[in-house]
Amino acid sequence: MKLLVLGGTVFLGRHVVNEALERGHEVTIYSRGLHGEPNPGAEHVIGDRADVTPLKGRAWDAAIDTSGFEPEQVAASASLDVGHYVFVSSCNAYPDWPEQPVDEDSPTWQDGEGYGQGKAASERVAHAAMGGRFATVRAGLIVGTHDNIFRLPWWVRRIAEGGTVPAPGNPDQELQIIDARDLASFCLDLAEQRIAGAFNGTGPIGQTTWGELLGAAGDAELVWIPDEKLVEAKVAEWTELPMWLPADAYPGTWRIGTAKAQEAGLTTRPVVETVQDVRAWLENGGEEAIGDYRAEHRPPKMSAEREAALLQLVW
Repeated sequence: MKLLVLGGTVFLGRHVVNEALERGHEVTIYSRGLHGEPNPGAEHVIGDRADVTPLKGRAWDAAIDTSGFEPEQVAASASLDVGHYVFVSSCNAYPDWPEQPVDEDSPTWQDGEGYGQGKAASERVAHAAMGGRFATVRAGLIVGTHDNIFRLPWWVRRIAEGGTVPAPGNPDQELQIIDARDLASFCLDLAEQRIAGAFNGTGPIGQTTWGELLGAAGDAELVWIPDEKLVEAKVAEWTELPMWLPADAYPGTWRIGTAKAQEAGLTTRPVVETVQDVRAWLENGGEEAIGDYRAEHRPPKMSAEREAALLQLVW
């Protein structure tokens, strides 16, 4: 299969390219060439999302769009000669999430501005261009090696440092995550089999827990701090203790229905495997290798003074 990957050198796109080449496909990467190194087994075409002129006059069996955020840019790439278009969207496309549970039939944003609204609008323009040759994968929390947003790696690095670590909420709180390699594999399956539709790309409800996820990262002492105490301490949601949201305020966070995705073939590896691979990646210089792309979105390292103050909440 001749495959076009829009974005393919940083995180998810890198894994899509690697998996596609492993499967024997002929891969073209289209990116600005500013971040990450392209796999030498793929053709790399330099260009901007808003201007797909360098790709005109060519054809691909499928395209996987890992980098579309704006509908005008996605409309441009959806105008190319591709047989099937797989768009990586986000669960932020659902206006009810994370305050409420969602499934693959939940309504998406129809207007407004913002990240989720842009993803939903991009879905609509691609679907209008491709019709029954279009699949959208609304990704949940993507984790794994080469993670330039650095959420799970933040925890793995901190726990590897040892000592006493403040941990958020309840160790039995369920989570849903997806290894970027599993999401890449699913997107390729949809492209190869020309499957159309809307799918939630994350692990199944009840996939893992905070305790299992952080416990797999190392032997540091985890001290679990109840949500209400973290709220009182004004801990910044999602970033100061990465991936944490107070359960009572956001009961839908880890209640993303994935029935259609599982029926279409989505599978996820054990979270312990993902954590172990992230730890090995960090030990081999992964943090330094990801560069500064989107570094402004990475959670900052917590100071020892802030950690001590949080621990005092339960001591």
